[in-house]
Amino acid sequence: MKRSVTLSLKLRLAIMMTMIMLVVCAVLVSISARQTQNAMLTDVQARQDLSLRIIASVFQSAFDGLTMTYGPDGQITRASWTDIPAFDTHDLIDQVGRVSRETATFFLWDPTENDFRRMTTNIIKPDGQRAVGTYLGRDNQVYAAVIKGQTYRGEAVILGKPYLTAYLPVFGAGDDVVGILYVGVERTDIDAAIFDRLMTMLAASAVVIVLGLGMVVLMAMQLTRPITQISNAIADIAGGNLDTIVPHAGMKDEIGEIARRVTDFKAGLQRNHQLEDASRQAHDEQTKVMGLLRTGLAHLARLDLTHRIESTRSDPFPAAYEALREDFNAVVASLGKSVSDMTEIAQEVTTASTGIASMSDSLARRVETQAATLAESSATLQNLSESGKAIAAKAAEADEMAQRSLSLSNQSRQVLDEATQAIQEIEESSGQINQIISVIEDIAFQTNLLALNAGVEAARAGDAGRGFAVVASEVRALSMRATQSAREIRTLITASRTKISEGTVLVQNTGTALSQVLAQVEQMGVTIQAIAASVKDQALGQSEVSIGVQQLDHMTQENAALGEEANAASSTLSDEAQRLSATLRQFHTPRPQSGAARAA
Repeated sequence: MKRSVTLSLKLRLAIMMTMIMLVVCAVLVSISARQTQNAMLTDVQARQDLSLRIIASVFQSAFDGLTMTYGPDGQITRASWTDIPAFDTHDLIDQVGRVSRETATFFLWDPTENDFRRMTTNIIKPDGQRAVGTYLGRDNQVYAAVIKGQTYRGEAVILGKPYLTAYLPVFGAGDDVVGILYVGVERTDIDAAIFDRLMTMLAASAVVIVLGLGMVVLMAMQLTRPITQISNAIADIAGGNLDTIVPHAGMKDEIGEIARRVTDFKAGLQRNHQLEDASRQAHDEQTKVMGLLRTGLAHLARLDLTHRIESTRSDPFPAAYEALREDFNAVVASLGKSVSDMTEIAQEVTTASTGIASMSDSLARRVETQAATLAESSATLQNLSESGKAIAAKAAEADEMAQRSLSLSNQSRQVLDEATQAIQEIEESSGQINQIISVIEDIAFQTNLLALNAGVEAARAGDAGRGFAVVASEVRALSMRATQSAREIRTLITASRTKISEGTVLVQNTGTALSQVLAQVEQMGVTIQAIAASVKDQALGQSEVSIGVQQLDHMTQENAALGEEANAASSTLSDEAQRLSATLRQFHTPRPQSGAARAA
């Protein structure tokens, strides 16, 4: 234990001596390093001014509208650019980088993000791609200075790396900053150069110290070799080489403790770098995802439903946000299908509403025609009802006349029966008269025979019977006239009987005809009664029909009004459907695939 303390004291003495020399060297090196650093920074600023002039000259020779204002010292004091190109290629910026040996970038103001966007640059991201499209960021001193139109010179962190930079604002037609010209060099390169010079000065100081101190320096070097190795390792670690192995970490003394602390510090730096890499990768992925989503939303804002966020092998979409991409594409596809369906429905509604409007118009005209026809029919039925009532009254009168005719026919039949009976009695009387005439003829014949006999007897009596003969002659003459008269009467009676027979036949025929007429009159009475009842029922039905037609006419008028309202509503529906179709046609939807394409 005491030996260890003794060795430690020796080491401390050696270290003290070494520290004195190191302090001297450090003072000298510090002064020299500060001067060197100032000189290099001045040189870097001069190089950056030269680089700005180079990039301005190259851009002025390649593009129009860029003007530069220079100060007395040759520095650019103001840059104006009225016609900024699209920078399709990066050959010019690469040319500037090769000439100036520095990084160069042109930023363009993005009003949507209120930030400056890299349009062309020779800065390479960790993934090997150009940093085109990335933004300057608003939470830094550069943004605060440039947005005020001031040139920023100093250190800035770009994509996680420190740079010594110069940002020159570019103005538009007015005093608005529309872009930035940037040149810069990595701080690590400058630090490495300063470190190299520092190491050179340290080596020179060490040589001087070695020459001055001799063996002390040799012993000090022996003692400080581990520290030097650890220092080199620290320098490598500071230079970004975290794979450097820190030596002497297994020593049990202070050097070992320092080595172990440096090893722990290196492990912490490695963890920090890993976290920074992970954070940078996550930030890059987020930036990429936000850019793609912003592009997709811009298409949606332009009513373009055909855009999809693609993921290819050459440019894959970040796996952590794949669900977001699928959801976005699904939403756009669903919205496109909904808009397409709505467009088809709007077209069908337009077609249907046009048809409804046409049918409603035709229905309205037909209903108006029907209403006019019903009005005429109602008037006609009203007249017909009044005529039916008049016919019913006439039929009632005809029925009364038929009843009177039937009564008169019955009376005529009774008179005809009485006449037929009287003629039969006359015919019977004629037969009796004929018998009487036969008796008279017989009497006249007997008288004539008696007169003839009396004449014969008177002739026989001679003169005595002459008077009797005269009487007999007169009697005979009377009997002859009586016979003649009886014959004439018989002839007259026979003719009378013939006429009476004919009259009887005629009276019988008249009775038969009168019976038929009576039957027809009776049938006609029944028919007239039926006609009167039918005409009465018909008149009542016509009145009911007239009332129904009037109600139907009123309903038809209402239907006509409803048809006009339906026509107006269908026209309004057609106009609204056309407006909806015009609005939906503003969306750009995917074209429907053919059956073969869908099957494929």
